[in-house]
Amino acid sequence: MKFSLALCTYNRSAMLQRALASLAACQEPGCEWELLLIDNNSSDNTRAVATSFEGRLPLRYIFEPTQGLSAARNRAVAEFAGEVLLFTDDDLAFDDDWLRVYTQAFDAQREAGWFGGRVRPFWPHGTPRWLHDENLALLTGLMVRFDLGDESRAFAAHDPSPFGASFALRRSTIGSTGEFRHDLGVKGAVPGRGEEAEYLARVRAAGVPGHYVGQASAWHWQDPERFRWPYLYRYGVQKGITERRTGTARPPAGATRLREAAFALKAAVQMGKGRGDRARQCVINMGIMRGLREG
Repeated sequence: MKFSLALCTYNRSAMLQRALASLAACQEPGCEWELLLIDNNSSDNTRAVATSFEGRLPLRYIFEPTQGLSAARNRAVAEFAGEVLLFTDDDLAFDDDWLRVYTQAFDAQREAGWFGGRVRPFWPHGTPRWLHDENLALLTGLMVRFDLGDESRAFAAHDPSPFGASFALRRSTIGSTGEFRHDLGVKGAVPGRGEEAEYLARVRAAGVPGHYVGQASAWHWQDPERFRWPYLYRYGVQKGITERRTGTARPPAGATRLREAAFALKAAVQMGKGRGDRARQCVINMGIMRGLREG
């Protein structure tokens, strides 16, 4: 089998239906693949939505009762049958050639042990007025925006790693790297972070080459709730906890409360300047300070 596509989902059946419809529209005739739909302990009608696509997609429904995105990803690792395991999310839409472009890259770039595709934000109600700059680092992560251009090429050492919405691992890479860390990632409604970033950091540290597939283009649906102040703060807290657990950042000695207060002041100043995007980034930084302190 050429590849397996893992789509992990939790209690978002309406989004899931839209994502599955988009995948059904971009299938490549003659390509042998499977779709592993990992239901991460959903209590809504996720299973019914999955069943409704069984005749349209090579879908295998798998229920994973252990809550957490890492548990769902690890279930996919245990179940996949393909030469490559490709991951995506339930809140994406895909260009019609998304699967074909990835398949061609898997065949052409045999030396690459991992892959990442282009993901751009889609605002169903139009770009919000407060957003002036999509390249603000913390908002880029929140929007799941990963864009190194439309040209495919090898990942350079200085390039960021792709997001969990569109990345792939060869079986050999998984065999040498192991599982995703269970203490990282989303768990139910808690906006955890970083399980795929930590995994790819291990892959890259081992010297495994990767390939950016610029024309494998997907679109991440933007949920307005993710940009409200309470969510931004919680997101930042989880990001700070992740950074402390993975050792990518350390709390400044005795200064996190002061820095959190300083970011609160900066947020107010940026709002006064009409820069709601920068204010939101400040609120995320407030949460990061708390996460570093308490993680």
